Amino acid sequence: MRQLIDITYKSEIGFVDWEFIHDMQGIVPDLINPEVIRLTETFLNKIPPKWDKIKEKLESHVSHENVVYVAIADVENLGNEFKLRGTLQDKNGEPLGFHRVVIFDKDRLEDDYIGAVISDKGGNFSLAFGKKTFSDFGLESEPDIYFKIYAWESNRFGQIARIMPEVFEKKETKEKKIIFEFGVITV
Repeated sequence: MRQLIDITYKSEIGFVDWEFIHDMQGIVPDLINPEVIRLTETFLNKIPPKWDKIKEKLESHVSHENVVYVAIADVENLGNEFKLRGTLQDKNGEPLGFHRVVIFDKDRLEDDYIGAVISDKGGNFSLAFGKKTFSDFGLESEPDIYFKIYAWESNRFGQIARIMPEVFEKKETKEKKIIFEFGVITV
């Protein structure tokens, strides 16, 4: 599942199946990529009937005067054995809402992409993921997490920080899932 966030007007749209994103990339590749949908009436008109429920969610966000940008965020990536949570804030303690947080696992040769989420208006974010996203050949038991933070500027996400938090709390649930609590991350 993926979450759609109206990044132009800062509101949540809802959740969609990854297959919808994939289908629409084939139908209107100039209006959608894995990060952002350029939501227009043309985009809506190209949505096949099998996705009518998603079309209904999107219709109220279309603007007749402007392109509305919709960010695509991961909710879960290849499983849910792990979950991470955190809150973005600036140096003055203000929450950094509607920022893109891309999560990686640091490796010796090539870092692994774990997922990308959008912080809510309070700067909070979370992502569930599985061992398959980071463990090369099953050798790593836990990821070495770092974040790339992006702000929405001039109709695109621009990187503003790369952070490898050294302090976090690790919890194990009754279901043997591991939660990484990063707390406040200052950008």
